[in-house]
Amino acid sequence: MDNKQFYETFDWAGFKEGALKEKVSKVLQTIPKDVHSIVDIGCGNGIITNVLHQQYDVTAVDRSAAALKFLKTKTIQASADSIPLEDASFDMVFSSEMLEHLEDEVLEKSVTEFKRLSKKYLFITVPNDENPDKLSIQCPDCQYIYNSPNHLRRFNTDDICHLFPEYQLLESFSFGKKVRYYQPSLLKLKKKFSPSSSWIPLYWMPKDKRNTSCPKCNHSFNYPYRFHPIAFLFDLLNVVSAPKKPYWLFVLLERK
Repeated sequence: MDNKQFYETFDWAGFKEGALKEKVSKVLQTIPKDVHSIVDIGCGNGIITNVLHQQYDVTAVDRSAAALKFLKTKTIQASADSIPLEDASFDMVFSSEMLEHLEDEVLEKSVTEFKRLSKKYLFITVPNDENPDKLSIQCPDCQYIYNSPNHLRRFNTDDICHLFPEYQLLESFSFGKKVRYYQPSLLKLKKKFSPSSSWIPLYWMPKDKRNTSCPKCNHSFNYPYRFHPIAFLFDLLNVVSAPKKPYWLFVLLERK
């Protein structure tokens, strides 16, 4: 299963508005007053987009036909790296929790599309300096190690600004429930000395969220947590050495 298949088969109906209520409110508070038209790239099932549609002229873009069925505004089925819309056709390009899923070439082309479509603003949210290895799992068939929610990279404010040098930073802040990321050195040792079934504890991933499909060999499986003393020791060490921080990073940019 490639990333496209993984995304198309996601349980969009199970992704509910309640989990993002506070985030949606913060998004609305952050949008500049002179914004009237918005393109939401990678809109998913429209939890945020449908709220934006109540106040703005919104066009929703996503590559998943299954996700777009939930939208209540204008939609375009397209990949973020190739969007059939005219240059500078929106006051603001908005994208939430998408960039971390993109492979290198797709990310580069998507950044170009963001710049092309924006008249003035870019508003991006991503996981806040996340360590994707924290949610690593190993496929029992082909032994491939990958991030369970398919996050391929981490971002901080400087990373976002580096992608868009033609823009100046207006606002950047972290927001949301505080989570504890894993110290890279400890995680490397944990993965070396403990089995993959003990890498993701139950307090990080509930039982009903532990179904996955390997992006390399297509094997679908469930990865229930199994206690392992060495893994547990590294978890304790991480608790005392890694502080919690808000999960989301919000970055608002304006064209120079």
